[in-house]
Amino acid sequence: MRRVILILLILMQIMFYINYIVNDGIIFFNIYVWSLLNLISLTAGWKAAKSEPNLYENRHIHFALSVTLLLMSVMSLIFILLIILTRPYFL
Repeated sequence: MRRVILILLILMQIMFYINYIVNDGIIFFNIYVWSLLNLISLTAGWKAAKSEPNLYENRHIHFALSVTLLLMSVMSLIFILLIILTRPYFL
């Protein structure tokens, strides 16, 4: 179950970039939602990286997914801060 949650959070982080690329003008409506999702993903990635996998879960896949989510969350946080600094009228 944790693997599914990690994969879904990774996909949601990817959707943020796709949403910005497709229509960057609409980003001000949901930048708060994406920043909240980013903080949730950052926390989930950090907890998953520190925890052990389940009995039937591969240790390498669990670690790769958790580190990927953690890195994507950090990149999204930097990207959101960049949007806030370069385009403050979106807020």
